[in-house]
Amino acid sequence: MTQSISPLDEHLIAEAVTRSVSRVPETAILTGPEANFSTVGPGWRVWGVAVHRERETLNIAIELVMTIDKDSSIPAISARVRDMVRAEIQSLTSERVGWINIRIADVHVTE
Repeated sequence: MTQSISPLDEHLIAEAVTRSVSRVPETAILTGPEANFSTVGPGWRVWGVAVHRERETLNIAIELVMTIDKDSSIPAISARVRDMVRAEIQSLTSERVGWINIRIADVHVTE
């Protein structure tokens, strides 16, 4: 049975995005005042994730920091993040998920 998130609950959606991103080892959501994006409600803020609704479509912007090696593909990692976020959101709500915009704020390259 699919749990249904109220269309007004951006906090749960932003938290679901954060959970999805945490499952991709090369990525982390940019947090704190350095982040350009955030979702804000009464008494809470989720840094690095912006939830937008346009014409009954849920759109999401995510600000990431990546840690990669020289053989990593940033487009492939970004696609994996998008797929995981879309699947997580669609498992929680029947709202249509539109675009998922990923902004790479920083990249750390390991040996």
